[in-house]
Amino acid sequence: MKGGVMTLIAASALALAACSGPSEPGASGSASGGPGARTDGPDPSILPAAADAAVTTRVAEDVVPPTNRWYSALAFGDTGLPVFPAPLSFQAVDGGFAAGLTRPVASENAIVAPAVTDVTLTFAGASGYGEVTEATPVGTTLTLGPVDVVLAQGVPVIGFTVEGGTEATLSVAFADAGDGVATATVGETTYGLAIDGGSVDGTSLSLDPGGTAQLFAVPDGGDALAFAAALGPLARGADASFSLGEAATTTVAYADVPTVVAVPASRAEGLECTLGSYATIHGTYSVCEAAEVSWAVPLVEPSASLDLSGITGPERKAVTEALTADADAALELPADTYFGSKALYRLANLVQVADALGSHEVADRLQRSLAEQLDLWGEAAGCASRAERCFTYDATLRGVVGLATAFGSEQFNDHHFHYGYLLYAAAVAGARDPELAARIAPVMDLVAEDIAAPGTSESFPVRRVFDPVAGHSWASGTSPFADGNNQESSSEAVLAWNAVALWAEVTDDADLGGSARWMLSAESEAARRLQLAPDLSAFPEFAHGVVAIEWGAKRDYATWFSAEPAAMLGIQVIPGQPTSMATLAEVPAERIVSTVDEAWGQASLPAMFADYLLMYRALAGDEERAAAWTTAVDLPDDAIDDGDSRTWLLAWIAAAG
Repeated sequence: MKGGVMTLIAASALALAACSGPSEPGASGSASGGPGARTDGPDPSILPAAADAAVTTRVAEDVVPPTNRWYSALAFGDTGLPVFPAPLSFQAVDGGFAAGLTRPVASENAIVAPAVTDVTLTFAGASGYGEVTEATPVGTTLTLGPVDVVLAQGVPVIGFTVEGGTEATLSVAFADAGDGVATATVGETTYGLAIDGGSVDGTSLSLDPGGTAQLFAVPDGGDALAFAAALGPLARGADASFSLGEAATTTVAYADVPTVVAVPASRAEGLECTLGSYATIHGTYSVCEAAEVSWAVPLVEPSASLDLSGITGPERKAVTEALTADADAALELPADTYFGSKALYRLANLVQVADALGSHEVADRLQRSLAEQLDLWGEAAGCASRAERCFTYDATLRGVVGLATAFGSEQFNDHHFHYGYLLYAAAVAGARDPELAARIAPVMDLVAEDIAAPGTSESFPVRRVFDPVAGHSWASGTSPFADGNNQESSSEAVLAWNAVALWAEVTDDADLGGSARWMLSAESEAARRLQLAPDLSAFPEFAHGVVAIEWGAKRDYATWFSAEPAAMLGIQVIPGQPTSMATLAEVPAERIVSTVDEAWGQASLPAMFADYLLMYRALAGDEERAAAWTTAVDLPDDAIDDGDSRTWLLAWIAAAG
């Protein structure tokens, strides 16, 4: 969707090859982190209070509201919307829940697996739609009257337990299958109930005090009794940790002892996966027995610079001429958190290129303009006297809300998209000017904490938007959709974690920086795997090479803002940031060319994002880079995005050689 200052690093130590900017830590270092407490995080009380977001909440008082999670619909807004612990769907009903096995269906422009309500349970003594009483980035507990319902992404089970015993009514009759298991068939799906401390008789379920039950769909090629025998305890408190070395490794812990997990084939290596498989919108998932699941992705290091040391004389001349024109042009600086932050990102990149070219007078002049704006955004009490270029703190939803809002940001939509641009600019300017960094750090630290808090606290949720199981972020704050939560711009999400990592370097926040490097690595891999170069061989009906929006229950060739083919790919490349130079280049050249061809279409110029399509195409080899350069030199000014510049466009293409 488009829904105390720490030690500062001296700018002189931050020089890169022909460029200045925050330093790039070596991949030989290591770091690790989990869901521990954030005891030294920034204090949000320095900000004015936010206006009421007018969001209905169903969250226990001691739980930080879980915005931007795969299950956020359970906690906010309209009741009864489904969430998707793949491959199941789950939705609260009055006094209970409905669930079922989703099955993917592909068409030309979408792969969908909508919610299924094959089995409904209602509990005696329960009414209403429950409240979220536990919340982690991996899973949640929804309390319905006396019953706690436990969901965890990666565990294909709806588990529930009751402290004092309860009776429940089932919508379909379950028959005893032995060993504490009952089964029922609805359509083509067989469901199982594994009961520990209770019994089922047709449509009546009885749980003893402390009893538990786990509802599951029997996998393809699987067996209900074998599945039930592999089940461990409910995955209550399931959460993720990471380690950084030569790769970025994610570990999701579900229980102290093995239980049933469902994983994509790429994560099944080393696991005991003999329980069958499920069809999902992301292909076949193996059903395995494990207490935790770990996987590694390539480590991506943060960067705020392009290496221009090897560009040719004519390229340097063209970039220099573009820089002169862009630096002399009147600044257009919108006031909202999205477009305003994009404008500062653009300015920061002009500073970087000017330094790389040795045009230090130009760089210093642009830096002064950038610093003036950052001082506005970094004024803690700014929103007490104005309604733009400032931040507030929402004590209900526990987060930082910038003014002016954009794309529903007051309801926590798209915060990582917006704040990534601003933090990138702050990191670039702050690295050049430690005094500026010190002035703006109290506010910028809060902006970073809002989207990327590396540990738990009462003020912010841990890593608000990042889903460690999916490997990517979710953009909607409250997720008011029948298809679950969603994310459109994978590339702006990658920018967010690059920016947080860069800012953490400036402020010497090792916890924040390590966590951001993990998310940067995971999000970069997920962008390629799911949207830029997805394996769609299981869905021949889907007619495109990219996926433009990832949903909980759908993969869409569509965007929130345009039906143009250029939008589908362009929104996965915007804003052509430095870190993406290497990660986008890992997409096979033929895939880059074919998807750019589809996005560009038959017109002389696409309707939008021509600049980003050229930047992407330049990564497909020398011939494609030369063609992209020729087109970029003569690209009309109005074909260059407001977060881009001709200077950055040409510098990117030159650096891609």
